Amino acid sequence: MAYGPLHFAYSNYITSNVMISPDSQEDGFFSGVRTSGSGVALAEFTGPFQGAFDLTITVEIDSIAGGTEIGEATFKWRTSDTATGSWEETGVPTTTSPYALSADGLGTNMSIAFTGGVGNDFALADSSAIICKATYGPEKLLDRNRMTVWRSDTSTSERIVIDLGAAKTPTLFILHDHNLTSGASVTLDANASDSWGSPSLSYSFTTITDPLYYYIPSGTYRYWSLNISDAGNPDGYIEAANMFLGTYEALKKVNGEWGSTIENGRVIRSNRSNVNVLRRYDYGQQKSLSLNFGNTVSNDDIDTLIDIQESLIDSDTRRILPCWIHGFSDQADTLRLMDWENLPTFSHAYFSYLLNSGVSLQWSEVVKI
Repeated sequence: MAYGPLHFAYSNYITSNVMISPDSQEDGFFSGVRTSGSGVALAEFTGPFQGAFDLTITVEIDSIAGGTEIGEATFKWRTSDTATGSWEETGVPTTTSPYALSADGLGTNMSIAFTGGVGNDFALADSSAIICKATYGPEKLLDRNRMTVWRSDTSTSERIVIDLGAAKTPTLFILHDHNLTSGASVTLDANASDSWGSPSLSYSFTTITDPLYYYIPSGTYRYWSLNISDAGNPDGYIEAANMFLGTYEALKKVNGEWGSTIENGRVIRSNRSNVNVLRRYDYGQQKSLSLNFGNTVSNDDIDTLIDIQESLIDSDTRRILPCWIHGFSDQADTLRLMDWENLPTFSHAYFSYLLNSGVSLQWSEVVKI
C-alpha cells in the first residue's frame, strides 16, 4: 500500500461528448410527434435514433407556392444543436417515402415521411417536432452520475477514441462502473494523430479493477484511445458510467497526518404518507471521509483546497459537482467519486485555521441507488 498524500482528480480534459467517439452505442429512443398548424398531413419519424447526445428535431413547412399537398409543399428542418435561426436544409420536397435527416452529420439515423388526409395537407409554417434521447450515448460518461452509462451495441470489442482538441498532458485515466470481466483485454494508447497502427504511448492493464485507472507517467498527445476486448462478457455488450482523462492534485500533507477517517455508512431515505405512515428505504453502503482541518495545514494545501472548491461549482447551473479522491494510489478500492458535503464550511476553516479551528472537511461517496 502506497502510503502518501491524498490525490484529488477534478480537472477532466474531456469536457464534451463530441470529444468521445466510440465504435458503437446502443440505440436511443424518440418521443411521439408534437405538431402545430392547420394542415391535416401527419409527420412520421422513423429511426432508430443513434445520435450521440440528446436533441430535438423540428420540421417546418417553408413553402406552399407549388401547392398544399404532399409532393407540392416543401419543408425545412433543424436540430436543437443548430444555431437559432439556422436550418440544416430548406426547400426539401414533402414525400410519402422516408427522407433521411442526415445533413447535420450527427449520425442520428432519423428519417421523416408524410401521410395525407382530407383537406389541405399543409399550411405555411406547419411544424412537427420530436425529442430524441441518447439513452446510452457517450455524454453519459461525463455527467458524474453512476446511474447513467454509455453502452455499446451487441459488441464486446470496442475502441473509444478521445480527441482532446489539442495536445495535452493528462496524469490520470479512470474508467468507472464498467461491466468488464477479469478476462478482458484493455489498452490505453495515445498519439499525435488519430492513427493507431503504432501509437506513441501504449499501456496494457494487467488487472481489471473497478475503477480501472492508470497514473500516466508522461506524454503530451491530442488523441487517446481505449481499446477493449471482452469476448467472454456474459452481457454481450460493454458499458461504463464515468470516464476521466485529466490531472490530479496531491496534498503535501499525507493522509494519515490529517487524522482522517473513513467510515462505513448506509444510504437511507425516508418519507411519510398523507396519513403519516413512515417508510424507510435502504439504498446500500456508502463510504465517508473526514479531514480534520487544523493549524498544521500548509498554505500550499489550502491553495489546493481552494482550487478544488472553485472547480466543483458549476458556474452555469450552480450545481456542486463531485470529484475523485484516491486514498492510496496503488489500491483501486480507495479511489472513489465523492461529494464535498460541507464545502461552505471550508471558507470558515480557511480564514481561521491558524487558530486551530477544529473543522472537519466531510466527503461522502457517490453511490448507485
